[in-house]
Amino acid sequence: MPTHQQTHQAGRHLAVGHALLHGYRANLAGPQTFIEINGRQAAVMVAGQGAWMIADVDKFTESSTDTYVLVDVLNTSPRFFIVPGEELRRGVRERHERFMDRVGVRPRNSESKHTKIEPPDVQRWEDRWSTFD
Repeated sequence: MPTHQQTHQAGRHLAVGHALLHGYRANLAGPQTFIEINGRQAAVMVAGQGAWMIADVDKFTESSTDTYVLVDVLNTSPRFFIVPGEELRRGVRERHERFMDRVGVRPRNSESKHTKIEPPDVQRWEDRWSTFD
């Protein structure tokens, strides 16, 4: 079974490959998170178990990444969601706040800032490669 890091790197390569197959110039940008498509940098997040995990909702929503490529590798056919950064951060914050309003205090760790993005949360951006036009 691949490690988390190996799964993430595979997702980055898959995103670059799919961008190339859609006719865009694409390459890895740096050693960890980013790719470049048509000269625009995008952060890649990979979900190997059905959701994209965010360790710190505050840190995530304070970031300034313009575009995210969310790669879902749960099944044998990967899915790609190309999401504008501002919209993704706003949705993450809103869903997290609704969750916290519902639960009040996290039962296992009241200090946790963990949250997640699930495929239905980003469905409308599936295969939106035209974002890079």
